[in-house]
Amino acid sequence: MQMKKLFDRNDVKLWLFVAVLAMLYGFIFIFSEFYGSPFFGIKDFLVLVMQWCVVVFAAAGLLYALSLNKYLFAATFPLLTLVCTALTYFKYTLGVTLTPMIIDLTFVTDLRTSLEMFSWQLVVWLLLALVGSAGCVYVRFRYVRVHRWYVHLPLALLPIMLTNAWIPSFVAPVSARMPYSVYYNFSRYISEKRIVEEQRNTFDDDTPVCRADSLTVVYVLGESLRADHLSLNGYGRNTTPLLAGDTAVVSFGNIYTEPYYTHLCVPHILTRADSLSPERAFDEQSFITLLKKAGFHTAWIANQEQESSYLYFMNECDTLIYANVGESLYSFGKWLDGDMLPHYRAMLRRGDAKNFILLHTIGSHWWYNTHYPDSFETFVPVVKSRVVSACTQEEMINSYDNTVLYTDYIIDKLIAELRERNAVLVYLSDHGEALGEEGHYLHAGDYPPLHNPACFVYCSPRYTALHADKINTLKENRTKRFRTDFLFHTILDAADIESKYLDRSFSLFFR
Repeated sequence: MQMKKLFDRNDVKLWLFVAVLAMLYGFIFIFSEFYGSPFFGIKDFLVLVMQWCVVVFAAAGLLYALSLNKYLFAATFPLLTLVCTALTYFKYTLGVTLTPMIIDLTFVTDLRTSLEMFSWQLVVWLLLALVGSAGCVYVRFRYVRVHRWYVHLPLALLPIMLTNAWIPSFVAPVSARMPYSVYYNFSRYISEKRIVEEQRNTFDDDTPVCRADSLTVVYVLGESLRADHLSLNGYGRNTTPLLAGDTAVVSFGNIYTEPYYTHLCVPHILTRADSLSPERAFDEQSFITLLKKAGFHTAWIANQEQESSYLYFMNECDTLIYANVGESLYSFGKWLDGDMLPHYRAMLRRGDAKNFILLHTIGSHWWYNTHYPDSFETFVPVVKSRVVSACTQEEMINSYDNTVLYTDYIIDKLIAELRERNAVLVYLSDHGEALGEEGHYLHAGDYPPLHNPACFVYCSPRYTALHADKINTLKENRTKRFRTDFLFHTILDAADIESKYLDRSFSLFFR
C-alpha cells in the first residue's frame, strides 16, 4: 500500500521515458566512444560491455534529472543532443575526441577554417538530431507528468554521484565519454586558461646571456621509456639499432626519478625543483623563460594531451603546436610520434639563429600497439586487448619493445636534421614502465622500474668541436647516478647560457 502511494502510473511513465532516452544515448552516442576498442575473447568483450553499461547508467541519471522539469528539459536536452551528435560525427569521420585542446583550437581558429569543418552530412545529422530531440520534448510535455519531483530527485542524483564521485574507478571512464565529457572538458578548458594566466616572475631579476651566435637545442620529453630496455644500454634485444650505431650519442643508464606520473614528472624536470625544494615545480617558471630571455626562439610540439600541471610551461614557449589534436587515452587508432616530424622540420627552417624545440612524445605509453606503425611490429606476439589482465607478459614486453624500436627511428630522424648544425639534443623520459615485475604493469603504482627512465644526449660534430671539454666530461659521466633534477641545469649549460640560476654542479656536462 505504501508503494502505491509513493509511486503511481505517472512515475512509471517517467521511468520508461528516461530509460528510452538513456538507451538511445547509449547506442547512438556512447557506443561511438567504444567503437574500435580492441578486445580478445569473450571476457574482454564483457568487460567493455560492463564499462558501456556504467556510462549509460551515468547518462540515465543526468537525463532523469533534466526530465524532472519540462521547461528545463526543453531548454537543455536539444542542445545536449546537438553537441553529442556533432561529437559522434567527428568521432566516426575524423577519429577525434573532445578535449580542451579541441575547444581551444575551435576558439582561436579563424572563422573560415572552423566553417570548413562543417559538411552537408554533418548538417543533415544535426537537423535529424534537432527533429528527434524536439519530438522527445513534445513527448515530455504531452505524455509525461511529474508529481513530487523531490521524491525523484534523489533517485536521479544517485547514479550521478555513484559514477562521478563515490566510486573512483568509474570517474575516469564516465568523465571522458558523452554526455559528461562535454561538461568535464569545458571545465578543464576554463581551469587551464586560468593556469596559463598565472603570474610567475621567477627570473625577472636575471638577464641570461647566450655566448653562441647560432645554436639549436632540442629536448625530447619521452614517455614511459625505461633505461634497461634500450640495447644502447646493454638490453638483450636490438631495440635501438640506429642510436647504438651513432658514436655521438651518449647514454645515461643510471637516472633516477622520484615522481613517476607524467603530471608530476614534467613540472619537476622542467623547473629548478629538487628533493629539497619540490614545490618549485608548481610555482616557478621553467628553463624555457630563461632561453627566451637569452634570445632563443622556443617551440613546444605536443603529441600528448595537455595537463594542467604543465600547461603553464607549454605556454611559456613562443610557439605551441599540437601534432595530434583530438587524440586521447580512449582513442584506438594509430597515434604516432612521426606526426611531429613535419612540425619539427618547419621550426628548424624558420631561420632563427638560436632555436629551442621541445617535443613531448607519446612514446611508449599504453596502449602500445597504437604508438608504432605496423611495419615496426618486429617482436611478436603482441597484445590483442586493452585489458591488461587478458595479455601475457611476453605480449606486453613485445609490444612495448616495438615502441622502443620506433622511438629509436624517430630520434634518429630528429638527429639527422641536426648533423650539419651547431646543435645538441637531450632525451629524457618522464618515468619508466612496469612490465610484469612481481605482477605489476604500466605505471599505476610505485614500482622500481618506474624510477629509472631512459636518457641520452647527442651533440653534433660542430657542437663537439666547439665544446670538446664538455663532450669529454659528458662521456665520463655516463655511468654516474643522476636524479632528474639535472635537466634544468643541463639544458642551460648545453645552450651555452650564463645565468645566476644555472648551477653547473647539477649538469651532465660538469666534471
